[in-house]
Amino acid sequence: MPGGARKRPGYTRSERIRRADAVRAWVAENGLVCPGWQRDPHLADDLTADHIVPPGAGGSEVGPLRVLCRSCNSARGSSMADRRVPGLEVVLVAGPPCAGKNRYVAEHADSEDLVLDLDALMDAMSLAGEREWVDVLVPVVTEARDAALERLLLGGHQVRRCWVISTAPERRKREHYRRRYGARSVLLWWPEETCLLRAMRERPPNWPAYVRNWFDRYEPDPADEVLRSWRAAGDDHVRKSEAPNAAEAHH
Repeated sequence: MPGGARKRPGYTRSERIRRADAVRAWVAENGLVCPGWQRDPHLADDLTADHIVPPGAGGSEVGPLRVLCRSCNSARGSSMADRRVPGLEVVLVAGPPCAGKNRYVAEHADSEDLVLDLDALMDAMSLAGEREWVDVLVPVVTEARDAALERLLLGGHQVRRCWVISTAPERRKREHYRRRYGARSVLLWWPEETCLLRAMRERPPNWPAYVRNWFDRYEPDPADEVLRSWRAAGDDHVRKSEAPNAAEAHH
């Protein structure tokens, strides 16, 4: 098979077979066509398979593969240091559970924006019920979200803005989105007591534990755009603010 079974240093036999199988499956469905890396699809007889998210960039050694021609694969590899696609804006909306992340995105997104929300993906990919998390499905649902983000970086689409909704309490996770996708990180801040009340009133029974866990793990970062929330005249409002410090996160 063109390109797929070629041995390369560092690949185990099982990995070479896996890559060859990925190329065979692609050709069986699409023919000798490369989907293109920041260019249009084109005929190619030197198709290769490679990680969608390379292990060196945080992906798994056995993670999903992408098929490209050798030229596109090389071009993709050389551009991995610069993850930004011209004209594409990625916005990470982080914060504790029940902080209003979905509402914030609904009020700021356009109808053609892409919205990636793990809660919504879990609802769509399981029968557990609304906002019910199934632990064994979390890796698959997370991989589906990340695969959509990686597809955006291929270019060849008309998406101009992507919103990623994630609690992301750790600084390194928010930094990951800024570095890898050139994202702007917006953190919605509500006091822990407010989030707990909302969780008890509006969410399944296990959600208060999610709220407490977030505040236990939260790490401030001056690179975040923090929107501090408060209540006035019965309505929710937000204003830009300094990041809460670690002590404030627990009060």
